[in-house]
Amino acid sequence: MPLQTRNFILDVLCDLAIGDYIARPFDCAFELLAAPPSRKRLIMVGFNGSLADAIHTNAGSICAGYDQPECSNVAYGLEGGWGPKTLARRLTELPCALGFDWRDTVYTNALLMCSKDAASIQKVARGSPAASLESLAYKSMEFFKRVTMSLAEPELIIAYSNGLGSPSAARILWEAFGNGEALDHVDASSYRATYGFTADIGGRRVPVVGIRHMSRFVPSVDNIKLAWARQRERA
Repeated sequence: MPLQTRNFILDVLCDLAIGDYIARPFDCAFELLAAPPSRKRLIMVGFNGSLADAIHTNAGSICAGYDQPECSNVAYGLEGGWGPKTLARRLTELPCALGFDWRDTVYTNALLMCSKDAASIQKVARGSPAASLESLAYKSMEFFKRVTMSLAEPELIIAYSNGLGSPSAARILWEAFGNGEALDHVDASSYRATYGFTADIGGRRVPVVGIRHMSRFVPSVDNIKLAWARQRERA
């Protein structure tokens, strides 16, 4: 199964011509990716990888994960491996607060390309083989649909980057899979802005909750639970 999973992911990366982009498709352990889909009930989606992830290409990262299947980049972050531990700690605490196990959580990004920061991704995308942010987003969402979703059975997707005035993880997911559905805002304050929608991904309907980026903002578990519950009612 691990070899089959590795080859499946590499084949899709090749088909989408994004295997050579500098990025890390997943921050969870490869062992989890190769596990039965029923084990993976939560997907957490950040915006894009930072330069801390720029040590491999997308394809190279998958091969490295296959060689060290127990290694988790999120766990590495808890040890201070890629800067302050704040984000890694919140990435592991939030799943538990919602009734999931962080070790069984799929961690990925909306854009499969690294940049210094979110503000510079458009320039990086334009200078890459993707040629534009729109093309990068399309290819990344195709990967999400064809690979990430096929490897999991998510009850919830959390996008922890949710600005609407500029590209964000939640906005990219909404534009790709929201089918024009209006966003359901449960908190419109600047600090705890939280909204939900139901994504239709390859015929599967999954609640999505967009929250502020957890590197800078403390997530509201109550807001997330409310947004999630509202989307479950609509499904």
